[in-house]
Amino acid sequence: MPRQKGVVLTNRDIDVLKYLASGPAFADDMHARFFVGNGRLVRRQVFERRMFRLMSASCITRLQPPKIRVRAPIIHKPVYAIAEGGIEILVSQSVMPIDRIRRVRLKGQFLFHEVTVTRFIRRIYEGEPRRYQVIRLYDHGMLAKQVQKVRVKRIPDLRFTVRLPHGSYYSYLVEIDAGTTHTPEFLQKLVAFMQLNRILAPVNSKDPVGILIVCHTADRMAALQRAVMESHVTVKISNKFLFNTIQNVDNSLGLLNPWFKANGAKIDMIFKH
Repeated sequence: MPRQKGVVLTNRDIDVLKYLASGPAFADDMHARFFVGNGRLVRRQVFERRMFRLMSASCITRLQPPKIRVRAPIIHKPVYAIAEGGIEILVSQSVMPIDRIRRVRLKGQFLFHEVTVTRFIRRIYEGEPRRYQVIRLYDHGMLAKQVQKVRVKRIPDLRFTVRLPHGSYYSYLVEIDAGTTHTPEFLQKLVAFMQLNRILAPVNSKDPVGILIVCHTADRMAALQRAVMESHVTVKISNKFLFNTIQNVDNSLGLLNPWFKANGAKIDMIFKH
């Protein structure tokens, strides 16, 4: 087994690092996914001791989310992310290529948005290679570097391209919407994203492209769908937009579950063989 700063890494440790390669995860998620024995959760102290050893070996980092100041404070468990030592292990052991690993600096202000984005990234990869192959995936930071010489005001949370078994390609831009953006500004976002895609893929501009909009609530999704259909800015390209909610993304395979067009029509999956 590989060794990192005096710690012999187990198969479970490698699985933890592979999971965090997509982005950060809450402690409870990590505990329930990786620390189960005989059908029951391993004691919390065992989980925390092992995560501490991985932190001491610079394989992972941890952030304690801030308490939400309400009458009854909601205390969230820590969030873990992969660190440089963990990245080195995955790459040096040929477990995962470097371009599949996201370096995410944990910041309290954007933490919950980042965790949502990461959950969706994991859903993107879960269908590979059974239904499709992810050939590229860029997050907001990567996209910002690609277009830093171009005046672009709005950058999506993700852009990824998949290749289907028969050889066709689909590219998608992803916007995780928390409902904090005013509707007129949101519609301008969608138009800007289409322009951004033409900048990033001028050679393959004829390949299908869509924008996936993941809303925090069903009410917000319905409001944005109506806005798209009622606005002259977006109605002509409304077929490019597909909607869903975070609940559906969290509870099933994000790309293979039903999605919804702006006109409310339901489709079984965002692409087919």
